[in-house]
Amino acid sequence: MHLPETVMDIKHPRRILVLGRPDSDISRVVKDLTGSAPTPDPSTGSLAGVTHEWTISTPYYAAAIPVWIDEITDVEAWKADFLEPQAQEVVDALGAWIYCFDSGKQESAEEATISEQVEKTMKAVSEVVEKACGIMWDGTRLAIDLTPSKKDKSTAVAEEICLDLGFEYIHMDATGKNEYGEKLGLERAKEALEANEWSASSMNDDDDNDEDNIGGMDDEQAQMNAELWGMKASLLDPDTEGDEDGAEGSALQIEDMEQMMSQLMAIKENERKRYAARAVDDLMKNFA
Repeated sequence: MHLPETVMDIKHPRRILVLGRPDSDISRVVKDLTGSAPTPDPSTGSLAGVTHEWTISTPYYAAAIPVWIDEITDVEAWKADFLEPQAQEVVDALGAWIYCFDSGKQESAEEATISEQVEKTMKAVSEVVEKACGIMWDGTRLAIDLTPSKKDKSTAVAEEICLDLGFEYIHMDATGKNEYGEKLGLERAKEALEANEWSASSMNDDDDNDEDNIGGMDDEQAQMNAELWGMKASLLDPDTEGDEDGAEGSALQIEDMEQMMSQLMAIKENERKRYAARAVDDLMKNFA
């Protein structure tokens, strides 16, 4: 394989937002992914609002990816905050969403399952991404399952549920490769993220051409962090209802099409072997 003579240095990459309930082991995911554990806020002992960094180096590019961490205690309140206009810049800056969850005790010994709360949270994230960035968003969404699981448990149902919601399902404890020769577990998460598009071209152009931007990356990073963690405090109007009135009819008419397009756009190369035929068949039935 011919490797590029020079490795591209991505100076102002998009960010990763790692999410989960306060009782989910977000720290473990961040540590195993980046090689170092995030430091909780000393005043609260929480990871909410903490920023971390992951240095990626591949034969093609190198980047120091900022990692933002947030904790979700109330899904509806979280979604409402991120759907506000003030959150647009924050969501635009993200290149990947990692949702960490634990579905609790598994009733079936054969199948990994997705709880209703986990499914509800993934739906909320998908709504936020699609409203801010559209269904053609080119980032990565991973659903990291931290539920204790037997090695021989099937994950087919969980994978399909996540796929339908725009996420790739990954069980954190899985190792080796599946029947298609694809990596599993943490190695698959790293592979998916390393293959992601991290360049934020508009941000790069603005910064490179602005001679007055003396602070460079440090100033830009600080500003974006302030945007993210100051956003929720600034959303003080609980009566804001958006533009839903009068649009409900048209929204219902295109809901099925938007959902199917979301599914198709979420299908990465490793899922196409298993799900592309089903997705295309469903799409054709929708127009039958």
